[in-house]
Amino acid sequence: MKIRIYGNPAPQGSKTAIVRNGRAIMFESSKKLPEWRETVLMGASIARAEHGGLTILGPVTVAMTFHMPRPKSTSRKYPNSAPDLDKLIRAVGDALQESEVLANDGQIVTLVAHKVYAANETYAGVEIEITEKP
Repeated sequence: MKIRIYGNPAPQGSKTAIVRNGRAIMFESSKKLPEWRETVLMGASIARAEHGGLTILGPVTVAMTFHMPRPKSTSRKYPNSAPDLDKLIRAVGDALQESEVLANDGQIVTLVAHKVYAANETYAGVEIEITEKP
């Protein structure tokens, strides 16, 4: 299954804590995460429906290529700065599970991930390829 999601990739995993009434309340640091997760969830749900609506139950290989918006002031070839690739992966893996493309993101036994600059702002997002293991 191949899925292409357009939008600005946001990381998941960095938490911020505040203390209220002596209790720590944790929440995601990235303000962009809710919108990104919803975008990935919607795209994954559509792809699942296009593939018969079945949930993949067995082990899978997942390849993800994140197309990051290029800052106007950079001449770097690669986006080798924040957000961290592992935190971008976490947001997508959770959305694949929530959309029921995968029964559980723990099914991912092989993962290949890349972070590149998008050709232009319109092409920012992520390409996901899921292959079931025999």
